[in-house]
Amino acid sequence: MKIRLMEVGPLCTNCYLAENEETKQAVLVDPGDDGDRIMDVVKKYGLTIDAILLTHGHADHISGLKEVREGTKAKVYIAAGDADRLTHSTSMFFPGPAKNYGAADVIVKDGDEFEAAGLRFKVLATPGHTPGGVCYVVEDAVFCGDTIFAESIGRTDLPGGNYEELLQSIKEKILPLKDDMMLLPGHGPATNVGWERKRNPFLQ
Repeated sequence: MKIRLMEVGPLCTNCYLAENEETKQAVLVDPGDDGDRIMDVVKKYGLTIDAILLTHGHADHISGLKEVREGTKAKVYIAAGDADRLTHSTSMFFPGPAKNYGAADVIVKDGDEFEAAGLRFKVLATPGHTPGGVCYVVEDAVFCGDTIFAESIGRTDLPGGNYEELLQSIKEKILPLKDDMMLLPGHGPATNVGWERKRNPFLQ
């Protein structure tokens, strides 16, 4: 598996491609904005997108969905707790009328396992940043959205956020993973479980 990173949108959201190098199929994670630019990258590397995985429904993680959905015809995955954000997306950072990106094709829940692009994914429900926040584990990596960052955690002061719930999610779902499991967050640099267990000030 090869992972490609693109920073998109005004909030510098990390959008990822998890590529099966044998088949040139890929999974797209959190198309937060700049959908046309994302599609340019997909075409540049000759990739076929098999699925679009959303870690949560905040606007800075879904605002490129229209273009990539139309361009790839791939199914969209999200958890039930955030599913309504796809059809009624609003944000204090992106003022204007609510946007409708269309309903998800697949509703995921904790413990689900599925195959996409020839890669095996497992869903970890990690509410707290949003009610329907999830992480996707594949091989030695976790696409963790805004659940946890390098030496930080996701905001909980936005609607639907819950600080205690977020800490519980991280301690019960992320920290039990092996130390060298790579954490690929929605913003900022990658990190790993062992480093966050020792160095993240919110988890001490």
